Amino acid sequence: MFSRYVIDPQQKENRDFSVHFISILTSLALIGFCANFADAAPAKAGYKYQEIKAITKDLKHRSKSEDLEKLVEKSRVFITSHPKHKRVDEVYYLLGNALVQLEQVEEGIKVFEELIKDYPSARYVERCLLALGLAYDKLRKHDAADAAYEKLVNHPKYGSRSQAKFAKLLLEQDRTERKGELPKPPGARMNPRDWIGHPALDFQVTNLKGEELSLQQYRGQVVLLDFWATWCPPCIAQIPNLKKTYEKYKDQKFQVIGISLDRSIEPLETYIEEKNLEWVHYWDKSRKVSNIYQVRGVPSTFLIDGEGVIRKTNLHGSALKKAVAELLKENLAKPEVKKESTGSQ
Repeated sequence: MFSRYVIDPQQKENRDFSVHFISILTSLALIGFCANFADAAPAKAGYKYQEIKAITKDLKHRSKSEDLEKLVEKSRVFITSHPKHKRVDEVYYLLGNALVQLEQVEEGIKVFEELIKDYPSARYVERCLLALGLAYDKLRKHDAADAAYEKLVNHPKYGSRSQAKFAKLLLEQDRTERKGELPKPPGARMNPRDWIGHPALDFQVTNLKGEELSLQQYRGQVVLLDFWATWCPPCIAQIPNLKKTYEKYKDQKFQVIGISLDRSIEPLETYIEEKNLEWVHYWDKSRKVSNIYQVRGVPSTFLIDGEGVIRKTNLHGSALKKAVAELLKENLAKPEVKKESTGSQ
């Protein structure tokens, strides 16, 4: 005969408790999984945003097309994947600017207009309106540029801020002079960092050896303009490092041009001879060169690439040696550069 397995009441109670307990554990596990999944999405978005910011930071020190293209690629992916992220408006702005710098101006305009239309209350609408106007000016579409500037100037939230003030200055300018760049207020001077990415202005002077000296003659080489003085302790403190850097790279298309702001020539000549400073020197008695570069304090340095573009400013210590090495590597990989004028005095 078949025997039956009979469950007594106590066993049934235990079994029901086990099933209920397992059900609770399963539910908690699912809740935890969902919570972790929900947390993972913002974390991933935050990481991608930081990647974009890191590229943007690098571009402040060097403007390279490959970095701009990387910024465009990552920004497009971010906007598509995270359209509701709290920083998406900033990414729109960075993307539009990168496209304009890559001469894809019409694409940049589309990005700015999309942000202004789809995110009218976003923080970066203010900057995008100004950038949109500049982009239209760059294409000589001044009517469209005026519309963007006027919208910014008359904006109820942003109309009194700095971007709107720039827009007002642009509206007051002769249209034929507008080329898609921000105007500088009268009497404004550039900070050293403002020079990065701009052509180095040429000059023609006579060095301490009585020879003609200009930036033009060093086109194709990496040049460090070093504004200094023998009465300046920080300048003197940098000399040993500068000397080591020069001696290491002087045969690799690297030149240093010392621009002295000494009050008289005697201490300058004495110091150069005592320390055996072999690079080119000029005594800027009349402040001709320092005025061109708006130098108001020493030490002040400008690192210029083989194409005559200022790439770094105010380098000190190990940062100087590293920047020179990186730029020389880049410069030596390029074909010979024809000597053309880098700018006017």
